[in-house]
Amino acid sequence: MKTIYTILFTAILLAGCGTDPKQATVAVESNVDSVNKVQLSKDQAKLAQLGFATIQQGKMKGIARLNGVVDVPPTGIASVSIPMGGYVQDINLIPGTYVKKGQVLATVKDPAYVQLQENYLAAKVKLNFLQQDIDRQKTLLTQEAVSKKSFQQLQAEYNANAIQLKALSEQLKLINIQPETLTTEKMTSMVQLIAPIGGYITKVNINRGKYVTPQDILLEIMDPNDIHAAITIYEKDIAGFKVGMKGNVALTQDPSKKYPVTILAVSQNINEDKTGLLHCHFDQIPKNVLPGMFLTADLFVESNEAVLIPIDAVQRYQGKDYVFIQTGVNEFEAIAIQISQSNNEYVSVNNEAAKTLLGKTLVVKNAFSLLGMWMNKSE
Repeated sequence: MKTIYTILFTAILLAGCGTDPKQATVAVESNVDSVNKVQLSKDQAKLAQLGFATIQQGKMKGIARLNGVVDVPPTGIASVSIPMGGYVQDINLIPGTYVKKGQVLATVKDPAYVQLQENYLAAKVKLNFLQQDIDRQKTLLTQEAVSKKSFQQLQAEYNANAIQLKALSEQLKLINIQPETLTTEKMTSMVQLIAPIGGYITKVNINRGKYVTPQDILLEIMDPNDIHAAITIYEKDIAGFKVGMKGNVALTQDPSKKYPVTILAVSQNINEDKTGLLHCHFDQIPKNVLPGMFLTADLFVESNEAVLIPIDAVQRYQGKDYVFIQTGVNEFEAIAIQISQSNNEYVSVNNEAAKTLLGKTLVVKNAFSLLGMWMNKSE
């Protein structure tokens, strides 16, 4: 994981010259000799136009650069099959076709569909007859014209037939035939495959005349509104990421276009290659982004406390980095620092020596002029 550091604007407060100092964190070398002092006259100080800031401790926020792919969760993919086998009669779809939820995808034909409808309608007729017989025998039972045992046997037969009718009804629903509206005139040998979700067809495994079984996956649909970024993270770094953290991702082929994301889930298992996954939701569903496309992600990791110093305050001399601290009226001292992290605006470090700078007045603007005078003094 490559980490690029940025700084929260909570650390350095501008103390003079009306300019906002930039922020950073640094380490400091403690032993400072008097030769590091620079004294300016009033005229020199006026000419230098120095700007100052009071150094405070603040938070540094890192950006973790990671790689990943566009992915679709299980809820965004639908595999279409049929509960009863049959011969494909009609299919006019190809991969890439967009379909709406409830749209007819294909038709399948088989005599077994007719038999199922026949069994349902026959059971329905029989149940109606049994209901009429029960109503009739209830009257006879009150007149003791029929035995109670005979009436109970009739009720048992009715209940068994009701169970059979319900089972047949559910089987019809599985093949998209509505039992409530089924009549003798509407019986058919063909059933329709219906799209369970809206999205793009990604796989078509059937053709006209092919016999399909319940074990076959006939088509696959992908919902483009349910895509997310699956970001690979190494085992040693996974603890630093939490649900709700923000970041940006970009397609590897188009790194200039950034898409804001939020971490939805952090995998709780580690793969054999010692990596896990961060599942990130796109804050807005991007267009022309498809599953399988490679991504580069910049995720904002948890911040750390540090002493923060603007990079403009840092001056390099003879292979070392220095900052200038005001020690008196127009009097300054060069302090060597050890930079641990940096970016285009800030430098940072978290060691104990850096804390000696806390509360000190730092030269931020035109610090290079002090460096020039100090170099001349040293020579």
